Amino acid sequence: MPTKIKIIRSVDYLSVSDDGTIDFEESRRTLHEIAEPKRPPADYEILLDFRRTQWILSTSEIYHLVQAVTDVPDSYRDKIAILVLPGVNFDTEVFKELCARNKGVTVGTFSNFEDAIQWFYV
Repeated sequence: MPTKIKIIRSVDYLSVSDDGTIDFEESRRTLHEIAEPKRPPADYEILLDFRRTQWILSTSEIYHLVQAVTDVPDSYRDKIAILVLPGVNFDTEVFKELCARNKGVTVGTFSNFEDAIQWFYV
């Protein structure tokens, strides 16, 4: 079965205030709007690409942003992939624990684009 993947880069939704800090609430609202399907339910998976973020985000901050997608009913078909740079302040185990609270949400974490894409087909 063909799989459509909506790739959302962090530069497309991260909102930065004048003092150079990330406005997480504005960023969540923007991400929510981007993730929302034009005609629910969505017929695509979502890949959130955090690799080119010039701000170092903590694991809990990334989780907080991912919730903006999981909170949108029917915003994705089955899976959400998180793509981060290897070794950059991101703890996969902590992230999995946070995601375990959201039953029915399948989230994978990757540091390699090709691995993330392949995961959608498994």
